[in-house]
Amino acid sequence: MEKKPVIVVFDIGKTNKKCLVFDADYEVVYSEFFDTPQVQDADGFPTEDLDALKSAMDGQLRILLSDPGLDIRAVNFTTYGATIVNTDADGNLVHSLWDYLRPYDESVMARFEHDHGDNGHVYAQTASPSLGNLNTGLQLYLLKHSDGVLFSRIAQSTWLPQYLSGKYSGQLFSEATSVGCHTLCWDFTRSAFAGWTIAEGIEPLFPPMRAAAEPLEGVFEGHHLTMGIGMHDSSSALLPYLRSIDHPFMLLSTGSWSICLNPFNDAPLTKEELAADCLSYLTYTGRPVKASRLNAGFRHTEQVAALCQAYAIEKQQLWQLGWDADTSSVLVPADASDALKQAAVEYETFLRSLVLEQLEKIRLVAADEVRHIYVDGGFSRNTIFMGLLREGLPGMTIRAAEVGQSTALGAAMVLHEHWNPAPLRQDLVRFSD
Repeated sequence: MEKKPVIVVFDIGKTNKKCLVFDADYEVVYSEFFDTPQVQDADGFPTEDLDALKSAMDGQLRILLSDPGLDIRAVNFTTYGATIVNTDADGNLVHSLWDYLRPYDESVMARFEHDHGDNGHVYAQTASPSLGNLNTGLQLYLLKHSDGVLFSRIAQSTWLPQYLSGKYSGQLFSEATSVGCHTLCWDFTRSAFAGWTIAEGIEPLFPPMRAAAEPLEGVFEGHHLTMGIGMHDSSSALLPYLRSIDHPFMLLSTGSWSICLNPFNDAPLTKEELAADCLSYLTYTGRPVKASRLNAGFRHTEQVAALCQAYAIEKQQLWQLGWDADTSSVLVPADASDALKQAAVEYETFLRSLVLEQLEKIRLVAADEVRHIYVDGGFSRNTIFMGLLREGLPGMTIRAAEVGQSTALGAAMVLHEHWNPAPLRQDLVRFSD
C-alpha cells in the first residue's frame, strides 16, 4: 500500500480539542475530538491540565503513526491565546497554568498603571485595551509583584502553542501570532518587546523569536517528524484567506464573538479605537492586523431563545426566514402562524439594531483600499444579517465565505513548503453566494 503524505494538526480550544489530519490536497482524512479534565490552580480556579493534554496528544500520535496508510510528514499546533506557561531551568512547570478568566488583582493593576500606563500610551503602543489576565504580560507582572519567590524560579515564559511544540522538539521559541495577541508585551511601533517588560525584568524570560513557517525537527517514540512551532488560533484561521485571496479584504469572523479583521490596515491604534475595544493582531509573517470585536453571537443566541420561549416556536423557524433586498424586509412564509409573524417582526428589529453596531465596528478598522468583506461562521448563513450588512455598506462587495476547519487548516498551510509535495491549492476558500 502506498502511503499518503499527511500533516497532523492539534487544534486546542478551551472547550473543544481536536486532532486533524490533512492530506496533500488539504482534505481532512482523520478527525478526532478528545477531552481532558480540568484541574484547579493554587488559588482554586479551574485551569488546563497540561500533563493530561500532552498524554492525550501522545495517544493520538500513536494511533496515527501505526496507520499503514499514512506517511506523517509534519505536526503542528494551534491553541487559544492569552495563555502562557512558566517553566524552570529544568523545563518543569513552576506553577499550574493561569486561566485568563481569573479575576485580576485591582491593586496590582493600579500599580501597573502608575508605573507603566503613561496615560494610556502603553496600550496604544502594544495595540491592546486593558484586559486583565487576557493581557498575558500582566500575568507575569502580577506574579512578580505578588509572589517574588515563585517568580524568581521562572527560567522561560512560553505561550501555549509553542510550549506544546517544545514538548516534542525539545526547543522553546516565541512566535509572532502568539506574542502579538493582546499580550501588552509587543511594541507594534518598534516591532520589539515592549519597554515595560524590559524594565520589569520580564523580557529575558521570553524565548527567542522564530517564524511560524520555520519548523523544527522533533522526535516522538523514535519517529523523526517535522515539527511546527505553533500558532495562535485567530491568526491561524486568517491564514487560509491570506494565502488564497490576491486582493485587499476584511474578514468578519462570526461566532460567539464577531471579530472584524483587516490585514490591510496597519495604522497605529488611536485612543478612541482602543476605547471602542479595538486591538491589533500579528499575522504569521509579523504583519499587523487591526481588529474590532462585538459580542454579537452571544446576544443573538439569547434573543432567539427569548423569542422561541415567548412565542412557542422553534429556532429553525427563525433561521429559515428569508430576506427581500428589493423591499428591505424579512420574508415570512405565507402559511406562517401569527406567532411566527410577530416573532419575525421582533427578530428583524433586533437584527437591524445588531447590524448597526456591527457596521460601526467594521468602520473602525476599515481602510480605503479594502472594498471586499468576507463573512464566515454562523452569521454568514443568516440571510437577514447578510442582507442588512450589504444594505449598510453599499460600496462594498460582501460575500459569505467558508473554509473547512480554518483554524487547523491555517496551521497546516503555514508549513506547506516543508511537508507537501503538491502545489498549494488556491480554491480552499469557498463562497456560497
